[in-house]
Amino acid sequence: MKAIPHQHSFRFHNLGIGDIQLGKKPEQIPGMLPFPSYTGKNNFLVYPDAAHYHAFNGTARGTIEKDDPGIDLQHLFTGINDNGFINRIFLYPQEANEQLAWRLSQLYGEPFIGKGQSGVQNTWITESETEVTLFSPSDHKTVNTVISFRFFYDFPALKEYIIEGRT
Repeated sequence: MKAIPHQHSFRFHNLGIGDIQLGKKPEQIPGMLPFPSYTGKNNFLVYPDAAHYHAFNGTARGTIEKDDPGIDLQHLFTGINDNGFINRIFLYPQEANEQLAWRLSQLYGEPFIGKGQSGVQNTWITESETEVTLFSPSDHKTVNTVISFRFFYDFPALKEYIIEGRT
């Protein structure tokens, strides 16, 4: 009989989820491994390169409040800067729906909403000067829905740290 994998539950906050936080070193976080060792690495293109990323190796769920059923995550990645500190967090929910932005608004307040041809972007700026973004593609494909975290003034994290799903 196959053992059921342990699910890690992480609470959303201004710097990320649980111990996975902006400004921390991924080596200090149990379950994080270098991206080249991640079994799902071939499903993604990462920029600037794979050496700048880590992936969570396990089953993860993000919770918003104490009694929240949580958001099951299919992928959890961190980008690291040249000093080895997390400067970007990417969360890929297993299921995305119209309630996701509402649920995040329960914690972060009213978002700035941008609509484009490729999808809708909800953005929250926290008191910690962190930008939390939820991108929901217009084609409603869950695989392309992503929640990301970065420090608001960290423009290299915004412009240089990019993950693309391969189709």
